[in-house]
Order: sequence, then C-alpha cells, then structure tokens
Amino acid sequence: MLFLHLSDIHFRASEIDRDDDPNAGLRDDLVHDVQLMRRRIGRAANAILISGDIAFSGTKREYDFAFSWLHSKLCPAAGCEIEDVFVIPGNHDVEWSQAAKPLHRDARAKLRSCDAKDADKFLREYLSDNFSAQLMFAPIDNYNRFAARFLCSIGPYDEAHPDIKPFTTRDWDMEDGSKLRIWGFNSALISDAQDSPNQMFVDPAGAQIQREYGVAHVVMCHHPYGWLKNGAGFRERIEAVAKLHLFGHEHTRRIEEGKHFTTIRAGAVQPDRDEPGWDPGYNWIGLSIGYEGDKRYLDAEIWVRKREGARFIAVPDHDQAETWQARHRLSEWSAPIVVDKPHVGATTVMTPPDEPKTSSTSVSARIVASKMFRLAEHVQRQIIVHLSLDQDGDQGLKDYEFVLAAVNRAKSQNRLPALNEMTDEALYGQGNK
Repeated sequence: MLFLHLSDIHFRASEIDRDDDPNAGLRDDLVHDVQLMRRRIGRAANAILISGDIAFSGTKREYDFAFSWLHSKLCPAAGCEIEDVFVIPGNHDVEWSQAAKPLHRDARAKLRSCDAKDADKFLREYLSDNFSAQLMFAPIDNYNRFAARFLCSIGPYDEAHPDIKPFTTRDWDMEDGSKLRIWGFNSALISDAQDSPNQMFVDPAGAQIQREYGVAHVVMCHHPYGWLKNGAGFRERIEAVAKLHLFGHEHTRRIEEGKHFTTIRAGAVQPDRDEPGWDPGYNWIGLSIGYEGDKRYLDAEIWVRKREGARFIAVPDHDQAETWQARHRLSEWSAPIVVDKPHVGATTVMTPPDEPKTSSTSVSARIVASKMFRLAEHVQRQIIVHLSLDQDGDQGLKDYEFVLAAVNRAKSQNRLPALNEMTDEALYGQGNK
C-alpha cells in the first residue's frame, strides 16, 4: 500500500488562476518530484492523503481550483484517480466570515474559557443539539462540498441519515486480507484569527476509537496534540490503538519514532513565504504486513521530501538513509477459513476464501459519487428521483448531502450499477465524458 501524504496547500483566491501566481513554480516542482519518486519507488500511489488546509480562506473558488489541480496535475503524477483522494479539514478550510457570526463567536468563547477536563462535555452538548451542531459546521460548508467528491464530507450526527458523521474513514485491503483503516478527525470545529496552542478542539469521537480484529488503524488530524485543548484523551486513545499518526499545521516534516506507533508530520506544500525557515515538503508512505516467525507487524517506509532550489530532495533518517523505516507489532490474525458443506459421508475440506469476484458492472460508491458531482444540481436530482433513491426526511439535507445519501442507498440496495449508468448517460449528454 502506497500513499502520497501532503498538507497545508493554502490555495489563495488572490493568487490562483494568475500568470504571476507566486507558488505556480513550486507546485510544478512538486508534481515533477512526485513523478520521479513514483518511478523510483516502482509503483503508483493507492491514494493521496491531505491532512488539512487545502484552501487559505475556505472559499468556493479556492476549492474549485484545488479540485482542478488535483484532477489534472497531482493525481496523474501519482498514478491514482481523483476519487482516491482522502481529505480532512484544517483551520484555513474554515470560512471565517461565517465563523465571525455572533452565535459562533459566543460558542468559541465558552469553549476556550472552560477547563480542559470539561471540554469534551461542553463540546458534546453543542454537537447533541441540532441547531448548535449545524452552527458549528456551517463555516466549513465550502470545504464539505469539495470533500464530498471523495466521500470525505463531515457533519453533525443525524438519526435519519446515519451515514453523516463528524469524522471520516476509509478502508484498504492489505496483502494478507486484513484491513487498513484511516480515520480522519476534524480539529477545526472552533477556529478564528485567534487560534493558538491549547485552544483548538478535536471531535470527541477521536478519543473513543476501538480495536477491531484484523484491522490496523491510522489516524489523521490537522492539529498536533499541543494545539488541542481536549487533546489528552484523544492522544491517549490513538497512541493505544493507531500505529501511524498523521498531522499537518506545523510546517515541519519531523518523524517521531516510537515502539508502538510513529508520528508523521506532512510539512507544508505552500507555507507562508514570510515565515522563518520557509521549507516546502511532503511525504510518501509505504505500508505492508511483515512477519517474524508467528509475530505479525505493520511495516512502514517513509520517504520525506523537501524543496531545495527548484527541486525536491530527500530528508534522510538518523543514519542518513533516504528511507525512514518503522515496524509496529500487530495482533495475531489469520484470514477466515471457508468450510465447504460436505455431502453425507464425505470428508470436510478446509479451503481459503475465493478471490473477490469482479465484473464489468461492479463499481464503487466513490466512483459514482465522483461522477455525480460533475453534473449540474438539477440533473443530479432528476436522476435520484427517477431511481427512487430519495426518501422522506431528505428535505433538510444540504445539496451535497442529498447526493451522498442517494449514493449510499444505491449501494445498500445493490443499485450502484443503475445509478452509474444513468450518470454516465447524463455526462455524455452534456459533453463531459
């Protein structure tokens, strides 16, 4: 499994789509290095992980540009599809004009003034009330419309729509049949120009993740622990459960090696040029299952890259090796055994499970959702209603939530091929193949 890991791209509305964009050359150097590293490593990325701050001011224009750059530049260089992107929000993904409204300002003041031991309790109170919960998520509406294209949008809990959660996850199959699960948590619930260490809040669900048989856990969060007022329980939990902890925000690429887990900071693709030690960077992360006798491990290879001049170079480990290595013990696990039902008098035969069957009609929810969001909103609704994928209670959903609810219903009803076919026909009809 191979991931491209980056953060803090900071697309600014005042700079993008201009010939004199001061970061255009930097992004070109990054894309070029991604192509070179892909060839050097010898395989394409399975996904691109972005640990927050895609935008600079959380505006729609910044996200439109971000999607275009990912689709036309970075994904082709990494060798993956646009739907393989996995994102979480950072403080720059908050639209501060929304966050400046009086009710939101009052909520920030109350939460930031409370004792750390009471932080999760007060936060749960806000998130348990529909009105206040919607208020807290309103400043990242533009981010969510962007993230929905990758099935990474987040929102307050909704009993009528259980797929909406304040965090996001994605699973990958490892080579031994076990699962790798990446959790994406929101640490920008409370954000404004006064953001400072010990004044940010991470979703309380992060302190409650649970072990699962055959699953290796990785956690992504934009803000490192020192920024989180309610970070003690979060840190304690993920250090006990997750083998890799991926962060953004602090524009460094430090690898913190531990016996039970490794902490990785992405660095910043486009740090502020006025900040001390301006030093753009990003990471490649390779993960695999390894064994020593009957002991099972998650093996990590990390290529840390930094810009020097007009090119990117390696940041070596303590022994000056180009690749950082980490190995963390996993619990015992073996692939399920399928017992063939014997005929009377026959011998029971134990066989491994068949390889997953694929067909020309198989399609993933992420692929269908990615296509749906290329259609005009009225066309999306026509398709959803035609296939009866809407239901009572959808009226209160936001536009992107309505599409995702329909995609999830199609998946649960085994109707993704039908939704995919109608979406393809609509895309062809509007000249967008």
